Amino acid sequence: MKKHTHLFRVVLLSILGLAIGFGIALYSKKEGSLPPSQDQSSSHILAATSIGGPFSLVDQDGQPRTEKDYADKFKLMYFGFTYCPAICPTELSKMSEAYLSLPEEMQQKLQPIFITIDPERDTPTVIKGYVNLFMPQLVGLTGSVDQIESVKKSFKVYAAKVSEGDGSDPEDYTMDHSSMIYLLDPAGQTVGLFKTADTSEDIKARLMDVLAPKN
Repeated sequence: MKKHTHLFRVVLLSILGLAIGFGIALYSKKEGSLPPSQDQSSSHILAATSIGGPFSLVDQDGQPRTEKDYADKFKLMYFGFTYCPAICPTELSKMSEAYLSLPEEMQQKLQPIFITIDPERDTPTVIKGYVNLFMPQLVGLTGSVDQIESVKKSFKVYAAKVSEGDGSDPEDYTMDHSSMIYLLDPAGQTVGLFKTADTSEDIKARLMDVLAPKN
């Protein structure tokens, strides 16, 4: 029963995320957002040497995965959890929209990845059902608590359990977490960071820039 309830909840949250993402896009177009060139601040440049690192996790099919499996591609990466009420579906919808709007030859150079911050509940089976709601190209990764803590530390991700209800049920909790979409180059260096205020068009513009053939 819990699995069915969770799946139903995920579907509702994804629909909500799409609606919120659409609203954010409309608001951003109305109010105006910074062009991609202005978003490349010095912090983004420094991020290349301070954010990211090797990892050893498991994908949605139960297969072991490390950063070496994606070494030939750029990576668009987001950290979240499947029980996330709004922000995760919104950001993953935005990420999917940016990816799917790219020409096919650029899509082939880019791997979208979702990494859970809630490994106790987000098993490979749970993650598989979740990522499939967004796009078939999205890889979902999980692992042990220690493995997830290690990758969180490498990518400077904040995440903490927050009890819900009266606290008597250890499974009744949510996750307080930072929300950032990471863009990594084939070498694993972070070359872009997208905030919640950035739209799918902002992300697409940056992707078009880094994925364009270089003369």
